[in-house]
Amino acid sequence: MKFKNTKKYLLDIASLRLDCKVREINRERKEVSSREYYWEHGKKKKQNPKYSKLSNEEIYSKNAPLIGQIRGGKINKKNPHLFTNSAVRAIYNNCKISPTDTGFGLNEEEQINFRKRNMMFKSYDEIFFGSESEQRTMETFFPTALMLDILYEKYDENLWRIVLGYVPLNIVFEKIKQNVKDTKKVYSLLVKDNWELLMTGIFRASERFGTHENSFEDIFTLDIEYFVSFYNSSFPSRQEGENRLAKIERVLSLFYEEVLKDKFEQFINEREGFEYHSIESMVAIQKEAQGYKKRIIEFESSKLLGIYSSSWDDNFLDELEALNAKEELIDEYSDLLHVTRISKLIDRVFEEMTVLQSKHEDSNHWGGNYLGYIKKYQKGNEILAYFSSGDSAELKPLILDSEKQADRWNEHLRRRLYIKKHPNSYLAKEEREQMEWFRDRRNKKL
Repeated sequence: MKFKNTKKYLLDIASLRLDCKVREINRERKEVSSREYYWEHGKKKKQNPKYSKLSNEEIYSKNAPLIGQIRGGKINKKNPHLFTNSAVRAIYNNCKISPTDTGFGLNEEEQINFRKRNMMFKSYDEIFFGSESEQRTMETFFPTALMLDILYEKYDENLWRIVLGYVPLNIVFEKIKQNVKDTKKVYSLLVKDNWELLMTGIFRASERFGTHENSFEDIFTLDIEYFVSFYNSSFPSRQEGENRLAKIERVLSLFYEEVLKDKFEQFINEREGFEYHSIESMVAIQKEAQGYKKRIIEFESSKLLGIYSSSWDDNFLDELEALNAKEELIDEYSDLLHVTRISKLIDRVFEEMTVLQSKHEDSNHWGGNYLGYIKKYQKGNEILAYFSSGDSAELKPLILDSEKQADRWNEHLRRRLYIKKHPNSYLAKEEREQMEWFRDRRNKKL
């Protein structure tokens, strides 16, 4: 399997991740003197010292142009997998917030905190798959890419059933499939003509899919963390700084064959409710009824009965029923009444299925359905834009936002270190006063 969408997404976001982190480090280097002036004196005063920007040269002096290519997302024959192993090691070891700070001589715990507060990446996995903060921000992107690829490349009946659990999509899918037997062509038509409907089914699947193993807490979902865990357990790194994107197609294929196929089947077997059952036979019956109806009308004009509504109008059946009630429906047209009833009844079944599902699953704060929910809470507009256009620029604001969120915790660690190094600073005194206030308050309660 090629996993075109998933592979492109992982490469795009890895490139943007490095570029955004470099930008954030340079912002931090620019602002640190003003912030530390406040920590020392308790007064805000903008400092404008010369500062050293984190450059591609500082990251990887032996091949600075390669870092520029990685940050720009440029892939070529010499570097088909974005990173090289040596570039990965350079990025991991040389991207520092403070270029002069060092972890030399620190114990194991201090080394961990040093990397958290001063290094761009906390682990090699973070270079390729992002931090926890980023994964939370981008949580629906990976499952979306994965399902788009599997739906197109493999006719996995269980995954299709999961996605087609969204009733309006199921109806459109089966109607297209009556005329187009190749599932890849059906998929392409859905992408072309019913993009948001298809994505609503995928969003619904990404939110609802999950399997329980030995306990309720032991849940498997399509989140990227489960894929990374599978990758690391099945393919441990053979050397430090190994480019984990170099064999991503192979790992994704094995993840599907060894894990996802069984999980999709397990999910379907555990479900109850009409939404995961095929409606193919009902759509086929309706198509036959409509074809029979068309042939009758072509052979015998309905105007002979005094019916002037179009055969596709809602009033057409009403007029037939009125004639039947008056016993004015001649024998030649009795079949017309029955096939029109059949077609209409199946439409009503589909309407009731949609209404029932909507009643149980929609709510106002979701914006009406899973599409509204994902747009409001899970970056749905950006997902729709990115996977329809392939433009990685749609991802950049999200990566920058996740970097700012992650930096809030790193800021806490930097404050702790500053207090340790400057016990007489304003920041240290402020913390001591706060601690004394909390102690006094606790003692009064006792």
